[in-house]
Amino acid sequence: MGEFASSITSRVAFHETEDLVVRLKEGDDVAFQEVFQLYKDLIYNLAVSMLADKSEAMDITQEVFLTLHRKIHQFRGDSSLKTWLYRVALNQAANRNRWWKRRRRNRTISLSLTTPENGERERELISDGIGPDRQMLSSELSQALRDGLDRLTFGQRAAVTLRDVHGLSYQEISSVQGVHVGTVKSRIARGRETLRENLRPYWEGRAL
Repeated sequence: MGEFASSITSRVAFHETEDLVVRLKEGDDVAFQEVFQLYKDLIYNLAVSMLADKSEAMDITQEVFLTLHRKIHQFRGDSSLKTWLYRVALNQAANRNRWWKRRRRNRTISLSLTTPENGERERELISDGIGPDRQMLSSELSQALRDGLDRLTFGQRAAVTLRDVHGLSYQEISSVQGVHVGTVKSRIARGRETLRENLRPYWEGRAL
């Protein structure tokens, strides 16, 4: 997890040059494509983590880049472009989450980001390398993690995802969520504790 977050951070830092925003504000289509290629997967993955719905995540990803195109002139550079895009994505996800709650829509948390093609390859790898007992354990562990995520508040899930998956600093998460750093730390601590409780049987070896 830490290596994945580090790779994201270094890749973004390398590509996000100072003149990129200038080029975007000048209407440079090449700059827009660079930003899209750099951030589209990160935005999509964040949206899936928050809403557990791939169709909604794709809609949010599209809306984020439409917002970038329409409102780049409102970007003042108080944060990185990455942080600004995360904030737009999280606001979109929060709006849709509230919409779902008002209509009492049942939600399930899915951590799978695989396409049908990737899914077939995963099944091949599982069948070749993991026995039935390990497959069952993996399924149970995934379900426990899904249950734990479902118990988190929207703010906790966002903070944990931004910190532990996307590798953002506490200050960056504070900017994305629009709350104090202390609140960010509290959300992460409570979120991690909830996940630990759900996974405790596996850490203690009772499910092995």
